[in-house]
Parts: sequence; C-alpha cells; structure tokens
Amino acid sequence: MAQTGIVSREGRLVLTPSKPSGGLVRQKYFSRVSGLIHSAQVEGSVVVVTHKHGLHINHRGGSRRCCRVIHQSSEQQQEEPTTGRSTETARPKRLVDESYSYPILGSVPDVPDKNSFLKFHEWGQQYGPIYQVNLAGHNHVWITRDSVAQEILGKRAANNSERPFIPSLQADNRNSGHYLPLMSRNELWTRQRKFAKQIMDKSSANAFYNYPELESVRLLFELMTDPSRYNHALESFISRVTCRLGWGTAAPSDELKQRARELLIGVSPNGALTNKLGFLKKLPEAIVPAKAWEFRRYRTESRFFTILQNEVREKLKSKTAPESWMRHFLENKTATGFASDLEGAYAVGMHGIAGALTIAAPMQSFCLAMCHHPQYQSILHEEIDRVCGDRLPKLSDMPDMPVLRAFIRETLRWRPPVPTGIPHESVKDDIYEGYLIPAGSVMHPLEWSISRDPEVFPEPDAFNPMRWLETKYPTYQEPLTKYPTITQYSQFGYGRRICAGMGVAEADLFVGIGSLAWMFSLSASDAETEKAAELPQEPVPSSLPVHKEAKKATSLPSGLQTPPSETEIEEQLDEHFSEKMLPADTSMLSRKKTVKKPKNLESGGGLSRAKTVTYKLRLPGSSLPGQFPAFFEQHTGPDTPPSSPKARTAMAGTPDMPAVDNMFNSAADEKASKPDPTLEYSSLLIAKPLPFKFNMKIRNKKKAEYVAREWMFYKMDGEFEDSKCYWEGGNAGNKMYGWGEVHK
Repeated sequence: MAQTGIVSREGRLVLTPSKPSGGLVRQKYFSRVSGLIHSAQVEGSVVVVTHKHGLHINHRGGSRRCCRVIHQSSEQQQEEPTTGRSTETARPKRLVDESYSYPILGSVPDVPDKNSFLKFHEWGQQYGPIYQVNLAGHNHVWITRDSVAQEILGKRAANNSERPFIPSLQADNRNSGHYLPLMSRNELWTRQRKFAKQIMDKSSANAFYNYPELESVRLLFELMTDPSRYNHALESFISRVTCRLGWGTAAPSDELKQRARELLIGVSPNGALTNKLGFLKKLPEAIVPAKAWEFRRYRTESRFFTILQNEVREKLKSKTAPESWMRHFLENKTATGFASDLEGAYAVGMHGIAGALTIAAPMQSFCLAMCHHPQYQSILHEEIDRVCGDRLPKLSDMPDMPVLRAFIRETLRWRPPVPTGIPHESVKDDIYEGYLIPAGSVMHPLEWSISRDPEVFPEPDAFNPMRWLETKYPTYQEPLTKYPTITQYSQFGYGRRICAGMGVAEADLFVGIGSLAWMFSLSASDAETEKAAELPQEPVPSSLPVHKEAKKATSLPSGLQTPPSETEIEEQLDEHFSEKMLPADTSMLSRKKTVKKPKNLESGGGLSRAKTVTYKLRLPGSSLPGQFPAFFEQHTGPDTPPSSPKARTAMAGTPDMPAVDNMFNSAADEKASKPDPTLEYSSLLIAKPLPFKFNMKIRNKKKAEYVAREWMFYKMDGEFEDSKCYWEGGNAGNKMYGWGEVHK
C-alpha cells in the first residue's frame, strides 16, 4: 500500500490512507499544493514530501480518508529508517476535513439550503463515520454511525452534552431557563429535567388522559370534511393533544402551532439571518429586521405562556381545572424549586412547542410513504381490522399491534423528522480512537446517515416495515408485544440529552397513524407516481395474514377543491337530520338543549335518520374552511372515479439525488436528473414533506358514520372547542404582540 507523508523541521508526519493510492491519486494530491512542496520522493512504500512550512496539507482527494498521523522527533528521523513506524506515543489524529475551506465562510458555500443533510451524508460516505467541517469559522463534527454516537455522546456524556449557542434568540438558550431542549447542563437544566420526568411519568401512567383518542375523532372528521387541508388537520391533531396535556384545553392549539413555527425559524441554521451572520445582533433592530422580528417573537411567546398559566390558576381556584402539566406545576410549585412562575410557564410551554414541532412530521411522511410504497398497506389494514374492528385504535391496543408499530418505526427511520440530529457541544478536548475532537466543537449525530447504515438496514433507502417483523433482518427483536418501538431510538437523542417526551410521541403516533389507516386507504393521485409505486409485493409472513379480497373502499376526493356551497350542504343533509346543520361550523351549536342518544345508534351500528335527535341550530353568516361536505352521499356511495392524472410538479430548489449508475447510461442519467419526489421537504431544522396531492378513500361506510356520530356528541358536550385568538386586533396583533411572518 502506497503511503503519503510530510517532512517538517519539527519532525516527520506520515499519513497512512485507508485505501491504496495510485499514481493518479498522488498526482492529484500533490498538484493542489505544488507551490508549497520542496520535493517528493518514494522511499520503499512511503512517499516522502518536504513541505515549505511543515504544515498539514489540506486536500479534497479520497486518499485522505481515515488517515493516520504519526509523529517522530528530528533525532528519531536520523536513527530510524524512513519506512519505519514511530515507537513514540501517537499524537491525537486530526479528524478528516470535508473539503477546501473558503476564507471566513469555510465550507458554507458547499452546503445547500435545501436538504443539507444529503450533502453531509454524501461527505460521510466519502470520509468515514466521523469527520469535521469548518462552517463560518466554527468546527462542526459529523457522526454518521450509531456506534460512534453512542460512544462519544452516550458514554462520554459528561464532556459532550452541552448545547451550542444560538445567536438569533433574544434569551440565551444556554442559561436563560426558557428552552430546556436547547439548554446547557446547569442548575436550571437539572431541575427542569426532573420536572419533565415527573409530568411525563404521571401522564404515561394515566394513558395520557385519553387525549389522543379524543382528538383522533376530530382529526378524522376534519379529513372527511376537507381533505385538501390534510396538513392542517394532522398538525392540529398533534397540537391539540399537546395543549390538552399542557394546559387541559385544546383552545390554544393554533397559537401553539404558530409559536412553534416562529421558534423553529429562530433555532434553524438557515432560518433567521442572524444565525448565519451573528454580527448583525450587535446592530440596532431598526436596521436589522430579523432582530426586530425576534424581539417581537420572544415577547409574544412569553406573554402567551403567562396567559395560559394564569388561566389554569383561575380554573384551579374554581376547581374546574382538568389534568394537565401546568396544573401539576401549580399544585407542586414549591417542590419544583423553580425560581419564578415564568420559569414554570416555560417549563410547560417548551414541552408543548417541542411536541408540536416534531410529531406531526412523521404523520405527513407516513402519507408520503403510503403513496410511493402501497404494497404494504394491506398488511396494516388487516391488523387494524382484526384488532379494532369498527372502533378506533386505542393505546391499550399497542401490545397487540406490532405491524402498526413497525410502520411508525420505519417511517421515522425512512424520513427522520430531524435528519441532521440535535447538536451537542464538547466542553474539553476529546480523543476518539486517536482522533482529536477540539473543545467547543459542535457535534451532530447525523440521523439521516445513522438510519441508513447498510449493515443494520439492508437496502436503506427503501421503505420496508417488514424489516422490523421478520427474523431475516438484523433489526428484528422479540417479543413482538414490545418491539418494534420508537422509545430509545437515536432520533430522540443520546446520553443525558435523550428526549423526555418519547412516550408522548409514541402515543400520538400510534393513535394518529393508526386512526388514519383505520379509516382511509391512501394512494398516489398522479400517473407517474402510481407507475413508480407498482413494486413487487413483499412476501407476507404466515403470522401476519392478509385478506386476499380487498374490502370495498369509498372514494374521498383529495387535493385542492372548492368547498360545497351552503345550499348544496343543506339540501344533501336535509334527508339525514331533523334540522339543517353545518357540523363544521362551531358557532352554530346551541348548548341550551340536550342531545338524546338514539337507541339505534349503538357502538358499531349504522347511522339512521335519527328522528329522535333534535338540535337548535343557526346557519353561519359566511362560509368557513373545512365545511361539512355531503360525505353520506358522495363519500360513502359508489366509488368516485379518480380525477384525471396530473404530473407532480417538482418543488424548486430540491437537489437531485446523485446517480449511481454508469455515467454513460443515458437512461440512468435521465432518472438521476429527476428530483426524488419523496425528498420535497421544508428547509428548516425540522424536515416535513411539503404539501402534495394524493387520494384518500374511506374504507367503509360504517366507519365514516361512526366518526360523524362521535364528533357530533363530543361537539355537543363542549369537548371540541374553537381555537382561541389571544391578541388584540386578531392573530396579526399589534406592534408588541402577535403572529410574525414565517417560512412556508
């Protein structure tokens, strides 16, 4: 094996590449720094290079991958042969740099704004499981293997569990006590982490107060009434469950989603401008709009959390406060040791924001997976129908539904919501297998690469939930009553930074995705995707039988569509209800009269004309988003013919996936030049699929009727509150408080 090296005045450095270096590689290697080389000669199997300044050569060539650096003193050079290996203790090796660094900017110009995790994954494949990159003067270490992350971030957590400073935030994320997931390890972090464990354990022990099951009814009803707003429905489901857990009410759900969106801009590297150009924070906000935007965001956030805290306090006085995390804080305020009510408000509020940020993305990715990999959907439907029948999935079903858990686990692996991982920061210099990790380095467990280790996940780019259910795969674990599970999954962090809300995420995804699959069959809505999705059916294990005859599905139009007019709705619903109604209009329901449940509306039974049900209703003055279409006629009648196919429009800025076929193969080049439609994702820290068009079909009429009936009774009981606006003048607010502009 040929080797390359540098001779300096201080001593001798020998770089040992992990691959043989041919003449072409050496020529490329030395030509880049030819102006700095005195001479190069071959001594046995070692290429000895004399460098003008005795400095390490920075290069882009593949021969530098995983290289070793050995030091010898000047005296030892004279005594030992040039081909020998030093007997001295090896110096810490310098991690492999990604590429040539531009002045000041480092490698920032090489990192795309869109799907940057693909570039870091590409570098990981080239340079190995751990490498470093200079980004605008800061050293970033990227870890692409779970075993390396477990060692550095898990076993060495005492040194590598800090969080990096985020310049854009008004309150210092490390020590303000406001952002637990982003906080440094200090007294504030310790007591808030303890509080987090208390509220999560209590919620889990009480099945999260059945909030996920309750909100799943509203989720399905909204999807039936206006499927074009599926993104809103999925995000609202997560936000409402989180709000109920946090404050005992779903009314703040829209505001919580907005707080989450704005904070996401603040913490994303390519979000707020001040994260890219930190010096802008020193300039007046009058000339830096991003700084003024952050000041208003922070004021609004603090005010919002304080308002919610005061509302729960008032309900406690009147003994009407439902179970919630804020109620637990107020009832145990002294025991928490928090310095102020504001610290308690943020301790609860940040758990709400964290949930709203991350949990909806996998539900959206699940829809994407079912459109592009439909061959597995029948397996999931079989299990849900067998276990749940005509009722919605419940958390108590979890041990009996390994297939659903496998779909959830595979969705998180296939499209992780935080593909770059949550960064850590090292306190002191650290050495991993001889490689030096300098103090202050920002370390990223690159989840996109970790979840694509081919030794752990054969065919890593394929969506295949069977990898968790069949013994032939390395990911298979028993018992299936427990595994697969998303708890202790790398996406939730390492070491002392493991997410405290794993249980909430698992509960929300189990009920949310389970409810989607219980009600709907999802499929692509354009001919190109349908053709690409026609893959060979994977063999189904005998322990997971599948119905050979598919149940008759009911067509539910999808995509953007014009809501039906009030007249159309009235005419089509008049046959089914004693008085005309618009169930999606929350302002029309009068709670003065009680609702008697008809005897013929037993659980699992069909919905009749319900002559015994009476309502006192009024029609709204204007149409509202999500109005109730005539799904009793159109959506549960004969299958609706699919709309004419439309080619999917590629989102601008999506990078093409690198071609792996022969570069001279024109067909391969054409295929590689097309952007992967499953990678049309948002560009902020939390990656979620951009809105796309797909078909949703109600799987049978009885389920649609069951959901509609349950929605009506919950609505009449006051369980489904309207979203509340907290700012004078509407959501836009005023100069001090309100919603800011966010990226789409």
